[in-house]
Amino acid sequence: MTFIFSIRQRSMIVLSPDSLNEIYARHPDWYPAIANPQSAPVFIDGLADIMAQFDLILLDSYGVLCRGSTPIAGAAEAIQQLRANNIPFCVVSNDTLTNRSVAAEKYQSRGFDFTADEVLTSLDITEQYLQGLTNRNRIGVIAPLEHPSNHLLEGMVRLNGCNGEIPENIDTLLFLTGAGWTAKMQENMVTTANGRQFELLVGNPDIGAPHGDHVTATPGYFIADLVEQTIQKAKPVLFGKPDPAIFSMAIKQHQITDPSRVLMVGDTLYTDILGGNAMGFKTLLLQCGVYQNEDIMEVIASTGISPHYVAPRL
Repeated sequence: MTFIFSIRQRSMIVLSPDSLNEIYARHPDWYPAIANPQSAPVFIDGLADIMAQFDLILLDSYGVLCRGSTPIAGAAEAIQQLRANNIPFCVVSNDTLTNRSVAAEKYQSRGFDFTADEVLTSLDITEQYLQGLTNRNRIGVIAPLEHPSNHLLEGMVRLNGCNGEIPENIDTLLFLTGAGWTAKMQENMVTTANGRQFELLVGNPDIGAPHGDHVTATPGYFIADLVEQTIQKAKPVLFGKPDPAIFSMAIKQHQITDPSRVLMVGDTLYTDILGGNAMGFKTLLLQCGVYQNEDIMEVIASTGISPHYVAPRL
């Protein structure tokens, strides 16, 4: 089975919202169990309608604050409303090109005045794991040669530099970021993985993320493609949403004791909403991300995953 639905400029794999959800749905054992609200979602105009109910607001990045590097209309103003009302918030993103050391500068270039403490990414969670490693030379990593975690990737085989081909000594694959990863590299990885089994690690579990007018493939897509084409048996270790580790770190830092007083705001049902519901948070699904221009109630019905609230944008 091949997952490639459209390739643009030989490097960008573009997914439809339906194909995105279909890939997630084929691997339910990778994710937390569905824990939906007891009632149907409430449609609201935006975060301002409900923010006073919560002690902490968690915000996805891509599809909530921006599409690619372009800010979404109204997002910066919503952040200022949170500040004006003294409501704590934290960006909780599966971005594996950004950690806290570079987050503030990156978001400031997009019009957001975040401090480093207001951003938590799956790269931060991944780096915690990498810091404990003693043997790196059997790990192949998908990541561009210039990366914020380069000091922790030393000794690993950089598959981007091998055109995706996996050397014989590699028994673990780390899917860190899709930046610079091409369809040809993916094809070569699958070919050289046939007949072999690997431990699988995923820094960014997202199947796709909004980029301009499209949803483009991200590391969750590449690992799903590998697993299905080469019949991998290992369950991937996830370092980002919907795995609870990143949520748990955020609420610990903000000393939250009642998870029902936390709101997770996201644009993707299988990561933001599924993960937030499983933590006992309230959840708000925005329609300005991967499901832009989709019938949102049809999408909710087809996935079986439901938020507490739905809004057009932040």
